[in-house]
Amino acid sequence: MVQTEPIIRLQNVHKTFNSHPVLRGVNLDVLPHKTTVIIGRSGCGKSVLLRHVVGLLKPDRGKVYFRKYEISALPERILARVRSRIGFLFQGGALFDSMTVRQNVCFPLEEHAIGTRAERKNRCHTVLSLVGLDGLQNQYPEELSGGQKKRVALARAIAMGPEVILYDEPTTGLDPIRADLINELIIKLQRALGTTALVVTHDMASARKVGDRIVMLDEGQLIVDTTPEGLNDIRDETVMRFIHGQASAAELAELQTEQLAANGMEPNA
Repeated sequence: MVQTEPIIRLQNVHKTFNSHPVLRGVNLDVLPHKTTVIIGRSGCGKSVLLRHVVGLLKPDRGKVYFRKYEISALPERILARVRSRIGFLFQGGALFDSMTVRQNVCFPLEEHAIGTRAERKNRCHTVLSLVGLDGLQNQYPEELSGGQKKRVALARAIAMGPEVILYDEPTTGLDPIRADLINELIIKLQRALGTTALVVTHDMASARKVGDRIVMLDEGQLIVDTTPEGLNDIRDETVMRFIHGQASAAELAELQTEQLAANGMEPNA
């Protein structure tokens, strides 16, 4: 049986902010042409992990690889070339408000001096068609709905034909219908383009739908590595509470204490 080499590899990655450990020895191999979903509570380090993959953050300890390249040690000149092979859908979309849809989508192509003006225009048409927004090239972000902004940002993320697409909370801020549309697009693009996807989310419906593999971060470490179907067999209390959206007794007590303090009352008064 042929062993598939990972396209992304994190080895013993540690990251601390203001004396607070966020990643504590994370090891993760991401296989090509699959969708790996990272779940976990807000603030557990999911987005921090993504930023290490694309080189926006460097680990305090450990190594991050994209194919043969050690991302965490590359000089900026080479890192820029490697980044062009990785598309990144930021949580808020990060569109430029002063640019039209076409200008936003073409921005990475122009930054890397790829193609002629006509070729870039044609590429814009192609990727906007893939996300169902061809015809909106001359509109500005303020004229778009939240779901449309996400799809324009996704078109920009795939404009350069990346090998890997990173999705940071792709369904956040969207109603269930528009969120499901984004899920369908993630699946469609993975199949149509043959890309590798790494999706960070706390949306369990999205995780189950798009993921080939699901891993969970908790207190800076990976505690789950399974399939969407395998989630049903997990009996760990921390994991089950997250999956079903249930706060612990300690968390509920802490909330009650905070509410009493906000009202100027003492607990058990």
